[in-house]
Amino acid sequence: MPDVILIAPPIREFYLTKKRTIPYGLACIAKELEQAGFSCTVIDALARDKSKIIEYPKGFDHLVPYYGKTDITLFSLFHHYRHFGYSFEHIANLVKQEKPFLVGISALFTPYWDQALDTARAVKRFWPNAFIVLGGHHATQFPKNCLENDEIDFVIQGEGETPMVQLAQLLKSHPPGSLPDADDLRQINGIGFRLGNGIVLNPPAWADSPHGLDQNALDKIDWHFYRRNKKAAITIVASRGCPFSCSYCAVSASSNYANFRMRPVNDVLDEIKLQARSKQIGFIDFEDENLTLKKSWVLELLHGIRQIFKGEDIELRAMNGLFPPSLDTEILTAMKASGFKTLNLSVGSFSATQLKRFKRPDVRDAHDRVLEIAKELDMDCVSYLIGAAPAQTAETTLNDLLALAARRTIAGLSIYYPAPGSADYTLCEQQQLLPNEFTLMRSTAFPVPDRTSRLEAVTLLRLARILNFLKFCVEPNGVLPEALSAGEVLDIENSCHGKMDRYKASILLIRMFLTDGIPRGMDHEGGIYHHPHSIDLCRKFIQELVLLPAGV
Repeated sequence: MPDVILIAPPIREFYLTKKRTIPYGLACIAKELEQAGFSCTVIDALARDKSKIIEYPKGFDHLVPYYGKTDITLFSLFHHYRHFGYSFEHIANLVKQEKPFLVGISALFTPYWDQALDTARAVKRFWPNAFIVLGGHHATQFPKNCLENDEIDFVIQGEGETPMVQLAQLLKSHPPGSLPDADDLRQINGIGFRLGNGIVLNPPAWADSPHGLDQNALDKIDWHFYRRNKKAAITIVASRGCPFSCSYCAVSASSNYANFRMRPVNDVLDEIKLQARSKQIGFIDFEDENLTLKKSWVLELLHGIRQIFKGEDIELRAMNGLFPPSLDTEILTAMKASGFKTLNLSVGSFSATQLKRFKRPDVRDAHDRVLEIAKELDMDCVSYLIGAAPAQTAETTLNDLLALAARRTIAGLSIYYPAPGSADYTLCEQQQLLPNEFTLMRSTAFPVPDRTSRLEAVTLLRLARILNFLKFCVEPNGVLPEALSAGEVLDIENSCHGKMDRYKASILLIRMFLTDGIPRGMDHEGGIYHHPHSIDLCRKFIQELVLLPAGV
């Protein structure tokens, strides 16, 4: 029977990218607990392929016109809202069987806070003998809100490795089920707890020099679930925090997060070697904010990776984004040789005014230089933009998409959401722009209709998808698919198409879109319908989209 169980809860969302849900942080905490003498189990509720279609939650009514119909095209957005992962009752039953004295639940993202709370409620109902502690970014930003729920006994603010061990030691030194003295709890940085009618919050805990995982911790992750092309897909966190002050980011230097800290290269390589000994690795995602910021460090890391995987086919990615000014020919050549096939580039915007508003370094020239080098090295690129942020106009974002249309890269448009702890979250709070429910603070809900309306935001997101599809289907000379006549469009809309191949359906609807600027969807029976859209944005997009670069 384990002393401690750590839980990655299920989530409810329109989609899930499973290679980004590996419970790496919980495994880091499990490592420290076991080194301190506690047995520990990790329950990863997301490590299952099945999902359940559920009703849209409270406050999501405005999304029904945007997502309410099936769309089979290759540039569709979302449709069904789903519960991903185990049921709350199943998780609680697993805990009851193991009978731990302490249960830790991860609450990383504010939109999924309800699922963390529902997990805590189910666990408390099935196994009331355990203390429940909530950690993660949401618990750090809203500790009082979390502790207002009786099911949650403690919160951890900041990074959980050290406070979780100290809390477990303190609880273990007392009779089962009894609370330690408040004075003892006050000695643990990061801990929050109830005291009488009040709440006590100790200062957040941050690791001075974070380290990675050992073999015992690695064994607690269900690697059979996290596979890609029949090989293991793993996550590495080689650094924490960020030295920049971007206003939208919750881990930037302008937030209340800790300082930027990089792990020693040998420590990172040792962790990769451990994983390579026990499984055939095909994919590594570095979940760092600034993987390439220090040139000597990243070159040493890449050299070490090449030594580990000599002659093996492995793909590396940095899906949180790379800082273009930190990339040069030497680094990119080393990345290519080590297994990087695609570069995820953080841009933000091509508008100088918007970059200044984001308090983000101007990376536009560096971005274009990286695209040129990537072309020579035959590497793919994805360029990340933010749209619909406070005070950001739809026209600004449309111009950003058009800027990427002329470049050899794919558009990665994220609709802005207020990240608790960021400077822009505070701005939204001051200007009363925050949504009423935590669950709405997600990109898919278009949460901040300020200078960009929700109709414009969903239009921009569709245009980004359309743009990326066009980049894959243009002729070698960059000419777009041929538009139709108005009469042909009318005939097609009045026809019964039956089931169609997705690619053929997509090409047909693209040709119709290029004719009149109306984005359409097709259901499984071949029925064509209009998506809600801003016709002004769509028409301007088509007018300025004359040629696309071939070979993207």
